[in-house]
Amino acid sequence: MELHNARITIGIIPLLLVALLVIPVHSQDCQQENDMDTDEPPCENFYQHACGNWYANIFQRNLGAHDMHSKWSANLKLKLIHHFENVDTTPLSNYYRSCLSAGQTLRSYTEAMERSGAIFPVLEKNSTSSSTFDWILANAALRQYGAQGLWRLLVQDNWQSAEQRIFYLLPPRFDLLGEDTMSEFLYQRYLKILLIELGLRVRRAALLAERLVEFEQSLRHLLPKNVEQTLVLREPQALREWDQQLPHLQLKRYFGILLEGLDWDPSTLLIVADMDYLQGLQRILRTNPPNELNPLILSTWLLLQLPAHFELRMHDDENLSSQRDHCLNQLRLLMPAALGRLQMELVLGANYREEYDTAVQQVALLFRDLKLQFEAALNATKVFEQDQNTRQLAREKLRAMRLITPRLQEAQGYAVGSGAGSGAGSGAVSSWDVTLMQLSLNQARLEFRQVFGEPVTAAPADPLAVNAYYRLKLNRIELPLGLMATSLLQQQEQQKCDKDLDSQARFSAGLGYIIAHEMVHAFDYDGISYDAAGQLANGQWPARAIIKFGLKAICYLGNRYSNATLTVNENIADSEGLRLALDMYLARRRNGSNGGEEHLRSFFVAFAQNWCGVAATGTGTGTETKTPQQLQHAGHAERVNNVLGNMPEFVEAFHCKAGSRMNPADKCRIW
Repeated sequence: MELHNARITIGIIPLLLVALLVIPVHSQDCQQENDMDTDEPPCENFYQHACGNWYANIFQRNLGAHDMHSKWSANLKLKLIHHFENVDTTPLSNYYRSCLSAGQTLRSYTEAMERSGAIFPVLEKNSTSSSTFDWILANAALRQYGAQGLWRLLVQDNWQSAEQRIFYLLPPRFDLLGEDTMSEFLYQRYLKILLIELGLRVRRAALLAERLVEFEQSLRHLLPKNVEQTLVLREPQALREWDQQLPHLQLKRYFGILLEGLDWDPSTLLIVADMDYLQGLQRILRTNPPNELNPLILSTWLLLQLPAHFELRMHDDENLSSQRDHCLNQLRLLMPAALGRLQMELVLGANYREEYDTAVQQVALLFRDLKLQFEAALNATKVFEQDQNTRQLAREKLRAMRLITPRLQEAQGYAVGSGAGSGAGSGAVSSWDVTLMQLSLNQARLEFRQVFGEPVTAAPADPLAVNAYYRLKLNRIELPLGLMATSLLQQQEQQKCDKDLDSQARFSAGLGYIIAHEMVHAFDYDGISYDAAGQLANGQWPARAIIKFGLKAICYLGNRYSNATLTVNENIADSEGLRLALDMYLARRRNGSNGGEEHLRSFFVAFAQNWCGVAATGTGTGTETKTPQQLQHAGHAERVNNVLGNMPEFVEAFHCKAGSRMNPADKCRIW
């Protein structure tokens, strides 16, 4: 998994109110009573009370729904799929349908690899010699098209310095290989079929596929035994230093191929790498006996990594839902801006631009009100008692915080034609494979340029990312397009529910809570070390303020919290964020009706139902790398019950007796 500098809140979403207007998703009650288990006493297990009957239908599950976050994403996918399969003329629809078609060819991918300059013995009909194979060229060519080779090269924000993007060298992922015997068998059969398509006879293809699987297993054996491994946060080093430590990997030459045409210096190019894996890889590649590492095996394995990356024909014999999901994700990764614009048009209708601009203004007002409410809390907190200077520094940081929402972009240069990859318009239909590789190549070049200063100023355009981000070193919150789409749909459905429910309660406990959660990250254990400009400012707060903060924050390390030392910052953001959203909601209501228990109950149910379902545990292969951010979150049920257990208003609204599970004696609060 990618390593992000940003504080990322995985799975924070607004409340699902009704299903989308795409078949075959069925509508639900405004109050989501179908999701509730009213037989469960709310004061004993509110998560079960609010979510005990939560369910994703088969169509949503086929598109990855396992909790509210993934259910929303699945619903957005269903809306797009319905459009693509019922509209005949849009360029994105053409892309989608060409992906679903069976017109792909392996030769497109092998020709792309040959153009790198590497000679692949398996493609040479009259030669079995592999002495001329250049694995550095092949390894670099794979990354130019976005595929992994002997390692993964990621372009990410530096976890120490968010204003700078750097390279990460990490082990490959072995998702296709899998962990069990059946997955390994299917992967070996897949490689065999690809080799037969290259012209190998069946027996030779079967033997070679077996050796390729054995080689990939040898790479996986270099990884730690613990499948829930995390990416080690290491100090970045210059490429020149890595090249000296790992001379056989020829990293300087590898980057020279990738960065041709860019102005770069190996003495200043920064890299974070998994040294243990790369050292093990170096040992394998230095092996001389051909029975241990036949260059034919290495060259063929690298050759097939490109079609495997794009899952060429991987879904031909799978169900239609898998093929749809795969093709939609290809559009999502390679054309996010165009897909996002289309999605907003489907969500909001013909006047989507005006509607979206209005929604952005509403979100800006929400952000403004949350900042005002938080500033009031900073003014009142005892953390800064008799310390006006530190209080002022905290206020300045809050005031300097920005909210970034994505811009809608027109779909330009996406027609499937003879020049599809270069932005040309219509013409003779190009193959999906060529178009796909060209788009991926363009994306890789953009990533490389961003390392050398091309600014990353916009919020993520990902139309299916139902998520939110706080950029610690930029002191800003980003709302991706998928989250904006979810929020807009939520508002549409709230208008239909006004007679039965306080829609402002749900809005405040949904998007309001999301933004507040991210806002609080600026003032958690990590956030307090950074100033208003996002610069590391250790010592800015005097010892007395840090001690007072720590004395209040220690509650979040109590017995109620499992794995508390790892999840403490997220626990702080959960509770303090909901406190902030609730206070803002109550302040807004004071300008209208009085509210009361009914509205408070709606607020707390809405918050809890953000977390219905089961948190993701991975792809099922047991091989994926979990980022530190993923591991920093408690489970869904714990997040709900612990957060609400800190709210006196919740106790009052549901009349929870002292000593009940949802009314613990120790109620955590910092701000």
